[in-house]
Amino acid sequence: MPDPSGKSDGPSGLRYAGLGVQLAVSIVVFLYLGQWADRKLGTGSLLTIVGVFVGFGGTMWSLIRDLNRKDRR
Repeated sequence: MPDPSGKSDGPSGLRYAGLGVQLAVSIVVFLYLGQWADRKLGTGSLLTIVGVFVGFGGTMWSLIRDLNRKDRR
């Protein structure tokens, strides 16, 4: 039964709506940065792989930090 005050204890669906887009954009941006750096420095595909991991890891770190902050409120 919904809470008449309009407040909800559970997570909202909109809270997670942009997560997939944020993750995809972050990975693609760091992928292209890594490819650009590989071409400039001649390092094969090393920086491309590092870039993808940095993009993914940064997005996950940001998500976890944001969720912890919102849960404390």
